[in-house]
Amino acid sequence: MKKQQPLKTYDEVREKALRLLEFRSHSEYELRQKLRRYGASEEHIDTALDFCRSYGFVNDEQYALAKAKDLMNLKKYGVRRIRSELKAKGLAPEYIEAAVSDLDTEAAAAELKRLVERKLAGDFSVKNLNKCLRYFIYRGYDIYDIRECIDETVRNDFCD
Repeated sequence: MKKQQPLKTYDEVREKALRLLEFRSHSEYELRQKLRRYGASEEHIDTALDFCRSYGFVNDEQYALAKAKDLMNLKKYGVRRIRSELKAKGLAPEYIEAAVSDLDTEAAAAELKRLVERKLAGDFSVKNLNKCLRYFIYRGYDIYDIRECIDETVRNDFCD
């Protein structure tokens, strides 16, 4: 039988929140969930989040912008997957839309073209083309953009 742990004090909850934020940024939702698992009361969580907000340690709008850029530049995700990831972080829809609209779509299109060329690597069999298409759909790219990049890659390879 699991022992009931006593609820944490406000100071313990605040310190835990600050320790979590020490390593990386968190959305308010993520931080709230982690503090709940830690065993904090809702009242202490709200007060600790107010403290973090007042010092600028938690800012969902800035977090959404930074996370969206990271997902695009580091993980090479498309807009759909970025939206999904930001939603999973518990961010408000207006922050998600602001973050997505702030992304450089031209750079993303050029990056998709480069990634498609690398993924295909000269193998234009139907099986490999379908595999490539599924891969980039999963990564959050629009199917029409993927098809356009695949078609362009195939045309360029056969014209050379």
